[in-house]
Amino acid sequence: MAFFTKELLQLNRKMQIVLLIVTITVMVSVFFLWRFMELKSLGQNAAYKAPMHIYTKAEKQMIRGKLGRALKLYEEAEQMLRQIPDIDLSDDYYYGIVCNAIGTVHLRIGIYGAGNNENRIKSRVDLAKDTDSIILAQSYFDTSINAYRKWLKLHRPEAEKIVALYKSREGVAEDKIILEPFERYERALSVTVGNRGMALRYLNDIAGATASYEEALSIWADNNTAAANLESMRQVISEEESENKQKMLDR
Repeated sequence: MAFFTKELLQLNRKMQIVLLIVTITVMVSVFFLWRFMELKSLGQNAAYKAPMHIYTKAEKQMIRGKLGRALKLYEEAEQMLRQIPDIDLSDDYYYGIVCNAIGTVHLRIGIYGAGNNENRIKSRVDLAKDTDSIILAQSYFDTSINAYRKWLKLHRPEAEKIVALYKSREGVAEDKIILEPFERYERALSVTVGNRGMALRYLNDIAGATASYEEALSIWADNNTAAANLESMRQVISEEESENKQKMLDR
């Protein structure tokens, strides 16, 4: 009984970490979004103001754990973006942010269920029962990823210019650095690729999840969420392999 209780405590801690990582991912996305909006004149992009106002309402609901309300608002923001004339959503930063957010909600639902079900989960096998929601989350992550990649393919500076940019920042405090547009896209891409890694992890595609986490870190080395997810996944896999070996020896 003591062993079982210890296992549940360890599992609950891991579940809390997963939920915390999902929340942090959302908050990171918010930071990127509003940092970008602060630097980009809404006077020239007034059409974005209304949908992104809805987006921030959704963020508040997400943080409060009101997943259903958050999802409806995210979807409303997504539809409003679709209605803006003369924009190409296939490489739109805001559209990528919103799709990532919708995917995050579906991933959370896929792992834990639509309600506050954390206390009902008794073992790892109780996680990620709703694979349809996780697959749906993955599709939104892919839409977001494709938008970021398309923009970067067209607008990322040449390598020499990037080296010169980084050199010009030597000795400058990090909080004083204003990110270039390509850097914001790269970091947003890294966050979403990391989210796709989590979706693949819970679809039992360990190779795909590992590749996604490693790609996220290759794009943005300081993506601590992706690094933590990768380490956690490897640790859980190692524990499961040890448990399976022990079961074989006990037979």
